[in-house]
Amino acid sequence: MDYIALEKDFDCTCRDVITQLSVVYKTEYYNGSGRLETFLDLIKTNFEKVEQGFIEKNKLTDNTEAIKRIRKIARGHAKLCLDDYGKLL
Repeated sequence: MDYIALEKDFDCTCRDVITQLSVVYKTEYYNGSGRLETFLDLIKTNFEKVEQGFIEKNKLTDNTEAIKRIRKIARGHAKLCLDDYGKLL
């Protein structure tokens, strides 16, 4: 398995999630109509969903090395988002 290509593909998927979350933040949370804590939970949930969906879509449920790499990437992106938006609290 080409783990580098897999990582690049998943990294791209995570960047799409970040773009979508930015839109959600601007439309539902930026003006104060939504609680930021709720948005931070949404970040975690979205990255967990995209991670699981990517694993299933690519039939990686039995590939522990691929799962480890994907989870590391997802955690990294989620942490950056949580850190960035958490500063707004």
